[in-house]
Amino acid sequence: MKYFEKQLDKNGSYAKYYLQEANGEIDRARVYPVIVICPGGAFFWTSFREDEAVALRFLAEGFHVIVVHYATEGLKKMAPDKIEDLPQNPSSAFPNSLVVLSKTVADIKENAMTYRVDLDYVVVAGFSAGGNIAGQLGVYWDKEWLLDLVAKEAELIRPTHLLLSYAAFDVYPNADLSIFNKVAYAATGKEFPTQEELDKVNPIKNVSKKTPPSFVWHTMEDKLVPAENALRYCSELVRVGVPYELHIFNKGKHGLVLGDLRTGVKESSQNAQVYKWVDLFLEWLAPIKSRRRGFINPIDE
Repeated sequence: MKYFEKQLDKNGSYAKYYLQEANGEIDRARVYPVIVICPGGAFFWTSFREDEAVALRFLAEGFHVIVVHYATEGLKKMAPDKIEDLPQNPSSAFPNSLVVLSKTVADIKENAMTYRVDLDYVVVAGFSAGGNIAGQLGVYWDKEWLLDLVAKEAELIRPTHLLLSYAAFDVYPNADLSIFNKVAYAATGKEFPTQEELDKVNPIKNVSKKTPPSFVWHTMEDKLVPAENALRYCSELVRVGVPYELHIFNKGKHGLVLGDLRTGVKESSQNAQVYKWVDLFLEWLAPIKSRRRGFINPIDE
């Protein structure tokens, strides 16, 4: 494995690259599928639990993995409940994280030959708040305003697939927009965002037929992000004819990640049902993966 980091902007965003290395003993000509991961953290921070353990899990499955640590203000700065005590113009505000994610995907595709990338599989994944950002790229990758900000062509930032884990699509779950919501503030930079501004950062509201095929999973007992979010997103995919697979697991709290001891030592962090989601995702992504480049020797095709 080859590991390195890249700075992505002046706000402190960076990406961690975990790249497979082709070896003649196995297959010197191999190219690899890629998964780009956006950890969650309520737009306040990027969670370690949704970082390295997930990266290593997918490395073991033969993927290149890139973990995007988009800029946030950090838990300490976002701890106060009063707007006057919070950072002004938070670095997490839309569309900063989306731009950083877009540039990372472009870097992967522009360096596909160097990194040995299978361009049929450039998956963008996200957990919780990171799922919101991954979903944003899925619905905005072809929009002119984003392409102007990123200064790239649409194809360079297009994900081939999305993996959305307990994604926080709706950053303002309260019906009353006059109630101050720190998550919405971190996501939008506005003390009291309008419905139009909230809809802009909600992928559900912007799904189109160009949204990539999506694998979505959630837990019914999630008290922080309702499972209804996942149902609404997939309903929109049905409306426009985009393929998807949805799993709503009966048990489990928010933020289960891998569902085992690698991402939580408490009993409530372990869930035998949720533990299966990686295998379910792999079966959905490449049901004939034994015949796809990046998964086996291309000479055997």
